[in-house]
Amino acid sequence: MNLKNKKTKAFLESILIIALGTLFMLLGINYIPIIDILYPAFFVILGVRNGIRYNIVSIIISALLVGIFVDNYTCIYILISYVPFSIVLNYMINRRKKAQETLIVTTITLLVSYVLSLTLLSKIAGVKFINELEQALQLVLKGQLDILSEMGLSSHQMYETKGILENMYEYVVLIVPSMIIIFSAIAAYLNSLISILVLRKLGYGIAYVPRLSNFTLPKNIIPGVIVIYIGVFLLKFLKIFYYETIFINVSVLISFVLFLQGLSVIVFFLNRSRLHPAIRVIFVILLIISIPLSAIISIVGFLDIIFNFRGIKKGI
Repeated sequence: MNLKNKKTKAFLESILIIALGTLFMLLGINYIPIIDILYPAFFVILGVRNGIRYNIVSIIISALLVGIFVDNYTCIYILISYVPFSIVLNYMINRRKKAQETLIVTTITLLVSYVLSLTLLSKIAGVKFINELEQALQLVLKGQLDILSEMGLSSHQMYETKGILENMYEYVVLIVPSMIIIFSAIAAYLNSLISILVLRKLGYGIAYVPRLSNFTLPKNIIPGVIVIYIGVFLLKFLKIFYYETIFINVSVLISFVLFLQGLSVIVFFLNRSRLHPAIRVIFVILLIISIPLSAIISIVGFLDIIFNFRGIKKGI
C-alpha cells in the first residue's frame, strides 16, 4: 500500500472512529453512564493502527462534537479526563510494555486526570463534586424513607432505619477518594484489555494480554501493608486532621487489592475447569456483585499471598 492510500485509509478510519466514539459517549451520557469509561479504547485502537497523532486529533474532535450536543462542561471533562489517558495507553501499547507496568502508569494517569477535571469543573461551574454527591444521596435517602413510610413502619422502625441509611451514606462520602482510585484502576484495565484484544483480532502481534487470572501482588505486600497502617496510626497520635477518613480509605484500598488477588485465584482455577465459558463468566460476575462473599474472596487473596496457590513467580 503506497503512502497516499495509507493516508486515505487512516483518514477514513478516523472519521469512522470519531462517529462511533461520539455516539458511544452520547449513549453513555443519556442512557448507560457506566459505559463512558470505555470511550478512550476507540481512539487507542485507531492510534496504534495509524499513528498516535490520529488518536489525539480524533478524540479532540469527538470531545468537541459531544460538547456541541451536550454542553461545554462535558467537553472539558472528556478533554482533561480521557485525552491524556488515551495518549499514554497508546504509547504503552506501541512500546510493548509489560501488562503490570501499563496498568500502573495508565491508572495513575487516569487518576490524576479525573482529579484535575473535577477540580477545574468545580472552579468553572462553581459546583463541588462532594456537595453534589451529598445532595444526590440526600434525595435517595428521602425517596427510600418515603417508600418505607408507605409500607406502614412504626415511628421507631423509621427512626432506626433512617439512622442506618444516614450512616451508610456518610460512609460512602468518606470513601470517595479510594473509590476514585479504584474506578481509575478498573477503567484503565478494561480499556487496556479491550484495546489489546481488538488489535490482536486485527492481526497486530501484541504478545501480552492483561488477564485477571495472572494478577498477583508483590511478595512484600504484607510488610508494606503493616508499614502503611503503622504510618496511619502515627497520624492519630500526631493528631493529624482527617485521621479517620485516611484510615477508612486505606482500609478500602487494601481490601480491594486483596479482593482482586482472591478473585484472580478463583478465575485461574475456573479457567482450568471444564465449565462452559459462559457459565464461568456468569459465576465471576455473581462473585463480583455478591457483597457478602467479598470478605471470603479477600481472605482467599490474603492466603494466596502466603501460599501462592497458582505457583506464579512474584516480583519484589
